[in-house]
Formats: sequence, structure tokens, C-alpha cells
Amino acid sequence: MSSSLAPSEVPRSRRTRSDGAGEIIFPVTPMLDMAFQLLAFFILTFKAPSDEMNLDLDLPATPAALPSVERKADESRAPRQVDSDLENDLLVRARADDLGDLKSLHLGDSPVPDLAALGDRLRKYDALLDGKPLRVRLVADETLRYEPVAQIVAVCQAAGATAVRLNQPGSVPEIGNRP
Repeated sequence: MSSSLAPSEVPRSRRTRSDGAGEIIFPVTPMLDMAFQLLAFFILTFKAPSDEMNLDLDLPATPAALPSVERKADESRAPRQVDSDLENDLLVRARADDLGDLKSLHLGDSPVPDLAALGDRLRKYDALLDGKPLRVRLVADETLRYEPVAQIVAVCQAAGATAVRLNQPGSVPEIGNRP
């Protein structure tokens, strides 16, 4: 018994037809609108850093920061000489006016008229030290802007100071209050 089926009666494989009823619609436009609003907000509220935020420091390279080099056992290291006596440091005081500009400078207890005179005096001290390091401790008012402080540090370095230490106001006795 052979059964012959007409071509119109041949079973068809089941195929799913997408007629749109089960599709998920993903609205992209509101997301793009929100992204552009956030982008506009951050662009409009961005405040570029001023020059006071840029601080160039010349820091010494420490042995811990350098890659290790194998040394021979018979090589001896020269002992490191560190002169940590803060009493030998020259004290520079910088006072600020109400706007944060440099109002007055003092080297030790004596007033200094301007930065050029400070550089001249520091060069004289450097010549008197005869090879010993010239070190400066800078005590500046909290309201002093960064630009005058950077100029003072640059003058100290140009005069031959090997180290410029920054001290907090009040950490060193005032000029008139010394015993």
C-alpha cells in the first residue's frame, strides 16, 4: 500500500515567522539625549586648572626608586653624609597682603627689599660657606599665593641653594619673639 500524496499535501517544516508581535523595541533616542545632556553639563562646568596647580619639583633619585644593580661583594659603599642640622639653614619669611601678593621678605631677622636682593644675599652666603651646602627654610603665610612662593624658590635655587624646605607658619618663632 503505497500512499501517494499530492504535492500540496506534503508536510512542511515548521518555521517561525516574525510578524512583529514578539519583538522588543529598544528606544535609543532618550538614551542619546541623556548622554548629550551629561556631556554638555560636564563641558560647561569644567574649570581648567590654573597655573597655581602646576608644581615642578626636582626631587632627588633615591636608591629605592632606582632599579637595583648587582654589586660585587668586594665593592664597598662610601658612607652617605647627611648634614641634618636645621640650625644651619637660612630662614626666609614671606608675608602676604590681603590679596595674597608678597608684602614683605625677611632673611633671618633682617628685611629684604625684593627678590633680586634676596638672590644677591643668598649668593654671598653661598660664597662664605666654602663648599658646604646652602639650605633655606621658607616660612610663608597661608594666604600667600603660589606664584610668589615659586619665585622665591626659583631665586633660592638660582643662588645655589641645594635644598629649600617649606615650613608651616608658626613652626618657627616670630622675628620679634625670639629670646
